[in-house]
Amino acid sequence: MLVSLKFKDQTAYPTTGRSLMPHDHIQLAQAPNGELGPRCHNCGIRLTFGNAMVVNKYYMCWEHYVEATGADTATEISDADERFWMKQD
Repeated sequence: MLVSLKFKDQTAYPTTGRSLMPHDHIQLAQAPNGELGPRCHNCGIRLTFGNAMVVNKYYMCWEHYVEATGADTATEISDADERFWMKQD
């Protein structure tokens, strides 16, 4: 029994009539730590799936994610000279 799956970004191969997989447009590479992961859609840097950000259907590094979405981290780093764990009571 032959089953045909339908995906929203499905396109057909011209010679066989078969469809592409939904993530065929993602270029994979081995990240510096040895993990298999995507490349940034804009700059091509090797990423892991854990540190890649998704915009629409593409993976991006943090810098290009911020550039594309305008979103940024909500974490504030203070310039305190003495941390709470360093205080001598």
